[in-house]
Amino acid sequence: MSETAKKKVPIKEGLFEFLEDGAHLIGSRCRECGEVTFPANAFCPQCCAETTTNVPLSRRGILYSFTVQRFRPPPPYRGPEPFAPYGVGMIELPEGLRITAVLEEDDPASLRVGLEMELVITGFFEDDEGNEVLGYKFGRTKG
Repeated sequence: MSETAKKKVPIKEGLFEFLEDGAHLIGSRCRECGEVTFPANAFCPQCCAETTTNVPLSRRGILYSFTVQRFRPPPPYRGPEPFAPYGVGMIELPEGLRITAVLEEDDPASLRVGLEMELVITGFFEDDEGNEVLGYKFGRTKG
């Protein structure tokens, strides 16, 4: 399949969307207690009400914690070959939740708790039909 004919598909429907100001992860907010969760849920894990509504989450957050994945994860991992270590972090969003995500930075010396991070939508792998499968990462804020 030629590069121009490749379709871009999300790794899972409903994880993110593209709005006027860029890509956003999709969470849910409970109309009863205000709890915000990711990924979006039909019910609230805090109060168990089935009164949630989908909301776009902030594109920026703060690196709360991180590590580096130094060994190849087991299947269904479909990352690049040969395997290269990658950063994994918890990003604290202004909505009050923490999201675990792959980081663009994998050098622990360049990472520190408190860094401003920004959502990045990127290709993760090619599926069996030749589509580019898109996922999300967080990288350092660019300005």
